[in-house]
Amino acid sequence: MTNRSRLRHVRRWRAPLAASAALLWLACHSAPPPAPPAPRALGDSAAAALRWVQSHAGPVVLADSTPGSEERARIATIASGARIVGFSELTEGTSEFPEIVRRSLITLADSGFRGIALQVPMAEALEVDRYVRSGVGDPRRLLHALGSWRWETREMLAFVAGIRQWNVTHPDRQLGFYGFEIPTAEHAVRVITSLPDPVTGAPLKQWLSRAYACVAMNESAHWGLEGRAADSTFWNACGPATTSGADSIAALLRRVSASSRAASDVAFAEQMAKLVQHHVNVGLRHLTRHDANAEHVLFVANSLGADARIMLWGGDVEMGRLTLQPNTVQTAVPLGQRLGDRYRAIAFAIGDGVIRARVPSSGGRGGGGGEPGLSTTRVAPPAPDSYEDVFSRATAAAYWLDLRALPSDTAGAWLRGPRPMRLISELYSPLLASALVTPIVFPTYYDAVVFVKTATPARQ
Repeated sequence: MTNRSRLRHVRRWRAPLAASAALLWLACHSAPPPAPPAPRALGDSAAAALRWVQSHAGPVVLADSTPGSEERARIATIASGARIVGFSELTEGTSEFPEIVRRSLITLADSGFRGIALQVPMAEALEVDRYVRSGVGDPRRLLHALGSWRWETREMLAFVAGIRQWNVTHPDRQLGFYGFEIPTAEHAVRVITSLPDPVTGAPLKQWLSRAYACVAMNESAHWGLEGRAADSTFWNACGPATTSGADSIAALLRRVSASSRAASDVAFAEQMAKLVQHHVNVGLRHLTRHDANAEHVLFVANSLGADARIMLWGGDVEMGRLTLQPNTVQTAVPLGQRLGDRYRAIAFAIGDGVIRARVPSSGGRGGGGGEPGLSTTRVAPPAPDSYEDVFSRATAAAYWLDLRALPSDTAGAWLRGPRPMRLISELYSPLLASALVTPIVFPTYYDAVVFVKTATPARQ
């Protein structure tokens, strides 16, 4: 390179380098960005409540995959004496909640808890249960069958993998994975009637197909449209048929070799047959949604043993003992009435952060042909004088708070409420934050709270 060309080369780069140096100097010497505004000052009662929260919060260290002794003791104390512990996911779409549930379930496995039931279809959930116990199936496909993107996240895969690993290393204390809703028994019937001919024999296979045809007929009857008499006619005819079907599959299980793959398939079909039998019995009673769900929860618990203890995972306030206006009764209301203090309700809430949700775009349009699509969105700040406003000012980044023994002073009066808490479910927009709240009363609605100050979004 000649001296002249070298000079042109240096000049070509001198200006960009000088500009970069100037920008770097400005970045280092310019004034820092303005600090966020200071939190609004709390009133005397709210400040007293914050002091009580600060002194009673039990920290959760989410960076550690295994809860420490203090966290385990706090979880065990809150669940002590309960047969069923229900978690309400007041804010959905976070990375933290599945991890908190996993930590709680593993901790309580040492106290006799036998599994978890989610607000998902019962038959499809039994496929996941089969996987966590035996390794049969693809967990991604099985979670997809549960019917919502919420179950198709990395966090849920890790949750299922955690239960599977526990079962491998603790064969004497297996943990199960269940659902507590039955929108349809179609999948259960398909498992029963698809047993191979060499296992059942052609005559039994044909008889099972005829016996379970009544379930599809009942479910297509559009409950109530033909009147309760018609519904009862359908279900009454189906009751004896599904009972005989369950008995026949139990007899088949006794005939097959216990060490064969067929035994595993028939045992799984027997689980489905018992579920269908339960489905028909509940159908005959014409129960409300919340009463039917409570029956499903108790069916799962009783199938594990007379005193079996389980955890529940419900969306929004489903596991709280409250009724939303005007008359939406939550599943925990009949459970609380049936179990009394043996039912324990826990709320999960956050202060701020980012979540995954369906966020409507301007004009009400979104992805998927007009349906709002999934994206990450920042949560609006807590409303003044709300529970989250006070809880987020505590020191710990995440913590447990047992609210069963509130004091009788001003702090206790403030914490009892009623005060607003956010209900952030699948559809969310920060612009609608003020509409997504409901008044909560502690400990009437919830015995405890597990709180995360800054949430991160669930990952797909």
